[in-house]
Amino acid sequence: MTTTAEMIQTAGALALVLALLLTLAVTLLRLAALPLAGAALVLDRAAAIAARPLSLPATAEEATR
Repeated sequence: MTTTAEMIQTAGALALVLALLLTLAVTLLRLAALPLAGAALVLDRAAAIAARPLSLPATAEEATR
């Protein structure tokens, strides 16, 4: 049976450290993406509200009076 220490020695400590750093970087980027996505949704909603007309356009009947 192979122990964890033997597996690390076989794979190489540097390769293991690089794999762990890559995993950590991906995890941190995914966690950072969540609040950024939320902020983008809030800004999109604010832009939609700001783009709405301030009053409704006159109907055809009101325009002919």
